[in-house]
Amino acid sequence: MERKKVVHLFFTVDDNYINFLSTTIASIVAHSSDEYKYRLTIIHDGLSSESKKIIRKYDDGKKIFISFFNVFVKVNALSIKLDVRDYYTITTYYRLFLPNLFPLLGKGLYLDSDIVLCDDVAKLYFTELGDNLVGAIPDASVQLFPEFSNYVEKVLEIDHTKYFNAGILLMNFKKLREFNLERKFISLIKKVTFKVAQDQDVLNYLCKDRVTYVDPKWNVMPLGEKIENPYLIHYNLMFKPWNLKNIMYEEEFFKYAEIAGIKDTILANREAIPQEVVDNILKGVDNVKAFCNLEASKADEYHKNIQGPKPKFKLQIKTTSTKLKEAEKRYKMLTKERQEIVDKIAELERQRRFDVDVENDPPFNHLMPGDVDYLRRKLSSKLKTWWANHSAYHYFKHLIKEGRIIIDSYLGINNLKKVKSGAIITANHFSPFDSIPIHLAVKKFAKGKKLFKIIREGNYTMPGLFGFFLRNCNTMPLATNPIVLNDLHKSIGVVLEKRNFILVYPEQSMWWNYRKPKPLKKGAFVFAAKNNVPVIPTFITMRDTDKVDENGSYVQAYTLHILNPIYPDKTLNVQENAMNMLKENEIAVKELYEKVYGEPLTYLPEEK
Repeated sequence: MERKKVVHLFFTVDDNYINFLSTTIASIVAHSSDEYKYRLTIIHDGLSSESKKIIRKYDDGKKIFISFFNVFVKVNALSIKLDVRDYYTITTYYRLFLPNLFPLLGKGLYLDSDIVLCDDVAKLYFTELGDNLVGAIPDASVQLFPEFSNYVEKVLEIDHTKYFNAGILLMNFKKLREFNLERKFISLIKKVTFKVAQDQDVLNYLCKDRVTYVDPKWNVMPLGEKIENPYLIHYNLMFKPWNLKNIMYEEEFFKYAEIAGIKDTILANREAIPQEVVDNILKGVDNVKAFCNLEASKADEYHKNIQGPKPKFKLQIKTTSTKLKEAEKRYKMLTKERQEIVDKIAELERQRRFDVDVENDPPFNHLMPGDVDYLRRKLSSKLKTWWANHSAYHYFKHLIKEGRIIIDSYLGINNLKKVKSGAIITANHFSPFDSIPIHLAVKKFAKGKKLFKIIREGNYTMPGLFGFFLRNCNTMPLATNPIVLNDLHKSIGVVLEKRNFILVYPEQSMWWNYRKPKPLKKGAFVFAAKNNVPVIPTFITMRDTDKVDENGSYVQAYTLHILNPIYPDKTLNVQENAMNMLKENEIAVKELYEKVYGEPLTYLPEEK
């Protein structure tokens, strides 16, 4: 069966705009083709669960796929102030980060949330860009109003007929990464703040002369002369049918709002807008015209600032003293028991004893031959495994629903999907529940594969209900008895030969809420090299939520990063391969850590 091509669509939104995004997606679904898969990624900095639910209803798991990507950590790590005004919000800047946030994609189509589609968006997505950075449409509002045109030509020094609207933007991710868009944006915005169209002005300034101009019917606005049979309607500026009556093309908007089930709500909200607010909105174009004239008069000042000395690029936004104060505050919030754990972690980090657990395992009995049915050959083992996995999955879902486990997003899913053989998955270890995102990712995105997990002997023999789950949820204990250990190695070979995945924590220790990657041990990589399968490195990054748990700590929200698989080299022996793969894993995770958290990976000064 021929694989369907994928259309990658990106949106940026906050809770205030979620109903309009829902209308947009309803129109995309209505015109979607069975020939393609449509992957919609919603970029946000903290959407509510209610908003996510409104959007998730469109995910049918067959043709339409929805995912959410939280950029809170990314934006918080930038040493810049993102200017906002009027109907512009900080989310409008997020499209500038897309090429680097999705390093495996060659192309993406960014769409504003104040649009509806009247044709299949795939036709726009598959426009050939060549070496150009973006595909776009000249901005109709700039063409129509001479004040806009004057501003564009004087301040941006761009022919006004070539100034594009960034609300519908086909982005050549590959070329934009080569172009270093993100860094050039940060450098430029530190010198000058474009106040008329902000990030759109930045994109036009940086991308000029490398634009593929597409059919204007892909960005038709409700101003000027009405265009017949538009492909996409963009309710730009203040021309929003949810604010004003008798907007051109409003019947198209409400057709899809009705499909989305929110037409009546939007109409009721529109009726409730006070007349003085409506009058102020109607003055919007005149206000923007006046603003354009004001900024155009400052053209020389803009040019002087742009050509000024280039500021030093920094990733970190907070000073060391500020970070220390925050760390002290967080420490004082903790219970005494957790403070002791944090102190022990710091002590072990200084001593470079990264493979030592900070929380002691309970006493345990050593495993003996016959104690472990690694491959679940016995009927009793099969029944226990089925019940344990079924119950654990629903327990995971319960923890997520209750907000005790928060997963922002899964990144690099294609790195998981493209591995057709068995594989070793490596991960950082900071919580008894840190395997949950990996379990859920494999279950959802690696269809037909089982996830096994290497655990310690003490965890496998733990008493009680938790011990039952540790023994029966596809776990494979490391044993001290050489006969049992030999059974483990044989069983690993069988599991990998059946093209399943095995999760290993090569750090060999769990440090509570520890965000840094620790040095790795080579056991996991020996498993991979010996069985000629790849290693799939994963790393979970965390951010503080506004919730505080029973330990006095902020509940952490997780992002699971799935990195490029690392394959063994057939020309090397097992030990050489293991060390090479280990080093490659460490480098990849270190680079990810520094990129996400915006700081170099360093440890506390070593004790003398």
